[in-house]
Amino acid sequence: MLNSVSARWRAGARRFAAAVVVLLMLSAGAQQATAAPSGEPLSTQVVSNPSHAWVLVNKSRPLNPRQFAPSDLVSTNGTGHLLRRQVAGALGQLFAGARAAGYSLEVISGYRSYASQSALYSSYVQMYGQAYADQISARPGYSEHQTGLAADIGNAGGGCGLTACFGTTPGGRWVAANAHRYGFIVRYPQGYSGITGYTYEPWHLRFVGVPLATDMKSRAIPTMEQYFSARPTIRSGADVLAADSSGVLWSYPANGRGGLGTRVRIGPGWSGLKAGFVADWNADGVNDIVAQWKTGTLSVYRGKLSGGFLSPLRVGSAGWQSMNITVGKWHSGQRYPGVVGTAADGAMYFYPNATGGALSTRLRLGQGFQGMKLTMADFDNDRRQDLLVTRATGELLLYRSDGAGRFAAETRRRVGTGWNALVQSHASFGFQGPGTRGLTAKTTDGRLVYYGLGNSQFTGLRAVGPGWQSFNILR
Repeated sequence: MLNSVSARWRAGARRFAAAVVVLLMLSAGAQQATAAPSGEPLSTQVVSNPSHAWVLVNKSRPLNPRQFAPSDLVSTNGTGHLLRRQVAGALGQLFAGARAAGYSLEVISGYRSYASQSALYSSYVQMYGQAYADQISARPGYSEHQTGLAADIGNAGGGCGLTACFGTTPGGRWVAANAHRYGFIVRYPQGYSGITGYTYEPWHLRFVGVPLATDMKSRAIPTMEQYFSARPTIRSGADVLAADSSGVLWSYPANGRGGLGTRVRIGPGWSGLKAGFVADWNADGVNDIVAQWKTGTLSVYRGKLSGGFLSPLRVGSAGWQSMNITVGKWHSGQRYPGVVGTAADGAMYFYPNATGGALSTRLRLGQGFQGMKLTMADFDNDRRQDLLVTRATGELLLYRSDGAGRFAAETRRRVGTGWNALVQSHASFGFQGPGTRGLTAKTTDGRLVYYGLGNSQFTGLRAVGPGWQSFNILR
């Protein structure tokens, strides 16, 4: 954004702070904004929290409070320009990368307080009139610079400065091509002023974290506004998807308070479903549906960011009708979720998903699981998926993972009894509010219930509602 001493570099200004989404992890001492687990929605509370890296501030969304100031500001490379601690470190790495490529860059502007933004905006109004000032500058409380997550940069030699031609310089082109590697995006890209509200500013970088910046780059989503306006069909890891007796699939959105909202029709054609599972199969941040058909095939319906699904991708060609399966990230070191299943002879296998597409060669996990029900969930909250195995007697046994695709070498612990009264269960995230974990389950008499999960124990049972007898609930 323009400095008070550099009005000639007018291209712009910033405010429209959008989205500081950050699948980023703010480092020690700063608040952590972890990458949203598959299916977790972008929480309203998070994007409204000015201390969180996912805060969304723009012309229609001021900071709250408007005089917010970050608590972890540090000088960037000894220049006196302040940024949040992790942002300053990431920008230093970006500058080092540019130097290695032969380009010398410098910081021109960083954090700006409410008072300094107020003075700057007022000076523009006096110089240019309010209409033009609103095109190049943010009103106080609406500035992205006030978050401490935005920086204006330029060529160290001064060439082009804060003008559009910076984007045509060798250093500017390098920044556009490589900023995502360090967790930054060019916040106001060329040709999108109608969306962002601001003219092209190739010098204005927004820190969003490497995962999100890379995601936007790979999917060619140019602005934070477009990213946040995404409306995938499955928005939450707590939503319940269920096919009715006529084969119509419905989504029942979780309300975050232990209940479900008004259902939304997804579409027909699901009467041949043996079992269905919700997972981010290709790790693109949008939930998909894994369908196990009675015909023996296994298909993936990849969710679209804008809602709906792509044409099905067949990942298993035959023999799946006789298997009892569960889907999730069984191997902690792998990017994509896979399938764990038991064959008719009781053998259990892990089928890795190495590419986000077809399944890879299976790995044998054990024997003696005939007729047992499987649920994959992180029971002990150690960031490794475990298997909850229901015996015919109703005993629920915990098979913990070693994180590398096999069972931990230990005695299996019984964590429940009476589970033969359940038809199926699946892991749920955020059902009772942000950060909550549990299992949503259907009973043999058609009731939907929820078991809260703490660390290695259930924390309580909650009734969700009756009337689910004829529904095939996805897991």
